[in-house]
Order: sequence, then C-alpha cells, then structure tokens
Amino acid sequence: MEKKQKSTVLKTNAVSIEQPRVINIEEAQCFAKFLSGDDNAAMYFFRAYNRKLFLYCAKLVNNMHAAEDITQEVWERIIKLRSQTQPEISNPGGFMFTIARNLCLNHIKLKKHTIPLDAISEMEIPHEYQPGSTEVEELVNSSLDTLKFEDKELLVLNMYCGYRFDEIANMMGMSPNAIWTRASRARAQLRDRVKSMLKRDNHT
Repeated sequence: MEKKQKSTVLKTNAVSIEQPRVINIEEAQCFAKFLSGDDNAAMYFFRAYNRKLFLYCAKLVNNMHAAEDITQEVWERIIKLRSQTQPEISNPGGFMFTIARNLCLNHIKLKKHTIPLDAISEMEIPHEYQPGSTEVEELVNSSLDTLKFEDKELLVLNMYCGYRFDEIANMMGMSPNAIWTRASRARAQLRDRVKSMLKRDNHT
C-alpha cells in the first residue's frame, strides 16, 4: 500500500482498501449528494455498483445467499452514514468495495470454509457471460479458489466486475505498475493450475 492520505475507511478487524486520490470529481460530488439524502444520487450509485458488488462478493465467498446478504449490508452501512457527520469520500467506488471486502473477510473467518464452486448450480455461477460452457471455464472457476485471497480478489475485480487494472489501482491506492505486476503473477499462477488440472483429468 503506497502513501496514505487522510480518508474514511471502514473500521473492522479486516484490512481495508485506502481512499486514494480522486478518480472522478463528479462522482465524488454525486456521492456527497447521496449522503445528503438525494434519492436520485442514491439510485445512480445503486445502478452503477450493486451488480458489481454482488459479483465481487459472490466470487470471494462462493456463496450466493451470503453474497446477497453482504451486498445488502454494504448499502445499509452506507445509508447509515446519512445520519452521521458526513465524511469526505474522494473515491466512492473504492469506499464501497472496502466495506464489501471487509465483510467478505469477516464472513470467511467466521465460516472458516467456503462452498466449492462445483456445489453451485451452473446457472448460479456469477459471471457476466454465459458460464460453464467449456471445461476450461469450469477449471478457471475452481482454480481461482486456490489462489491467495489478494490475488483472487484482483482477478475477480478484473474478470468478473469488469474493472481495468488502472481503475483497480485507484481503488486500492496502489500504482498501476504494482497492480499490473500482481495481476501478471496471479494470471500466470491461475494458468499453471488450470493446465495442471487439465493434465490430471486427461490422465484419469
């Protein structure tokens, strides 16, 4: 994590994504209106982020119902800020994913295990494209769970939530080069594990 700036992060036992420099001034201003009670601003953020937050949580905790609950709690926590002294949040997306990340980590720690992807029906797997159409796609899903949490999170944000690596860098308060290096390493590990699983299946 690079230089820390004054920011508001969710205080939990889990790690947080710091609030980095302003990504989109208009979005930051819109979020301030949201916190001030503007329902139009609230609808904008719900439409822009709800699906991505759900996909993110679903891939990290591997439990569709838990992901729905976590996503709902994210919004509940944000709405509660309306009744408090309103913080200055320069990066609304990073702020919301910070809350989701910490809630996912808390869920994983409490459960101490996750439901494997092959226990979820094919139509429930949270992809933005048609899932399970090839053996390789299924192996990719399974292999993601073997990566470190931080590497899995990075690939989930990119592959399933549709964020570019420069956007992820802004969300996490890291340099684009650092994110690119981590992503390259994570993709290489994922590719090697998929190949290994393919070889194993071919020999059985």
